[in-house]
Amino acid sequence: MPESQIEFEVKAPIESVWGLMADPKMSTHCIPGLLACKVTGPNTNLWVMEFQIGPIIKRIEMRSTTVELDPPYHGKWVGKAKGIRMSGEIDLKEDTNSSTIVSYKLTLKPKSIFLLSMLSFIEEKLKRDVKQYAENVKYHVEKNI
Repeated sequence: MPESQIEFEVKAPIESVWGLMADPKMSTHCIPGLLACKVTGPNTNLWVMEFQIGPIIKRIEMRSTTVELDPPYHGKWVGKAKGIRMSGEIDLKEDTNSSTIVSYKLTLKPKSIFLLSMLSFIEEKLKRDVKQYAENVKYHVEKNI
């Protein structure tokens, strides 16, 4: 089960960081491969993404549900798509110098034979995507402060 976790600092108040990370419409430009997000209910979303590994591109429609929410400190979601399950978790804490420390974790559970055969590639891509997501969040929040 591929998993990637990162901790990073954003030079902005916790409310600003939470505002971007918890709002699907605001965070869409931060998630690598995300094409669109549609809010489908109070705690549910439909995410349309392209998942590329080498020359192979797979379009995924992921239905997600928020399962834990404690604004502006903690959020957790789970998602399901054909052949894969995902979960993500964010924890935010205020730092003493008007910054926010973010812990972000993303876990994938491939179910299809195709994706299971590509686990090592998926693990590498997941690590790159989580790092890119952190850089994007940091950039977009800090430029608006």
